[in-house]
Amino acid sequence: MRHELNPETFDLEQTLTCGQTFCWHRFEGQLYDEKGEKRFYSFVNDQPVIVEEKDGKVIVETPLERQEVEKALGLHKDVDKIFDNFPEDERIEKAREEFEGLRIIQDEFFPCLISYLMSPQMRIPRIKKMFNTIAEEHGEKIEYKGETLLKFPDHETLSELSEDELRDIGVGYRAKYIAESVKILEEFEHTDLDDMSYEEAREEMKKLYGVGDKVADCVLLFSKDFTEAAPLDTWAKKALNSQFPELHSEDYDEASLNIREYFGSDAGYALEYVFHAARNGILEVEDE
Repeated sequence: MRHELNPETFDLEQTLTCGQTFCWHRFEGQLYDEKGEKRFYSFVNDQPVIVEEKDGKVIVETPLERQEVEKALGLHKDVDKIFDNFPEDERIEKAREEFEGLRIIQDEFFPCLISYLMSPQMRIPRIKKMFNTIAEEHGEKIEYKGETLLKFPDHETLSELSEDELRDIGVGYRAKYIAESVKILEEFEHTDLDDMSYEEAREEMKKLYGVGDKVADCVLLFSKDFTEAAPLDTWAKKALNSQFPELHSEDYDEASLNIREYFGSDAGYALEYVFHAARNGILEVEDE
């Protein structure tokens, strides 16, 4: 099935390479570290999705319906309305002007979770490399539209790997996070999160081994569509401390609540723009 999308204020390259996803792949070149052609693929609802930006249009090849593709790319949200609901603030407006077109994607839960379990104390390109290695060694190659696509292993496949085998892949101490969480997932149904409040869902996520507040927020924001989730990693904390000192707190729960009270139910969108602006020097940050 072929879909031609013509969304306003959408930048495919920026959306997929801003650091929020490890589940998408670039056909030529690396997703991170270098820029190649604007042609990418991933799997959504277990189905292949090939996306290309060409002549100002976004062309999609997939068995999925258009609505499913739009949600995966974050196009199911009205970004103008989201920003209209934010308080008037030159800091967030500056970030928006620079990165207008950035959307928050929705990856599949399991690969998204595993990618963020590998994220502590790790740079973005390194996380992507480890994610790819797991897919290459234990995933599946799928032929679709004349292309060979690399599919991340499912829960059953990954559950067969020992902690030592995961360490051999190069994930280090994070191997225990993955191995233990995979066991817990036997009794953990992620679709139950959909009927919970944000606070309930974050606490439920923390039942998984190695999942703290930040990882829980990342998975909830980038996979479960909880746009009030505002992940506070190193860059986000720096940006908050430098640009929004009135919201900053050393206590994660307090800072999270401050952000949500200020920006509202789409606080995750605001922080994603601030995060990206800080990493790219658009908003000045000071070393802590």
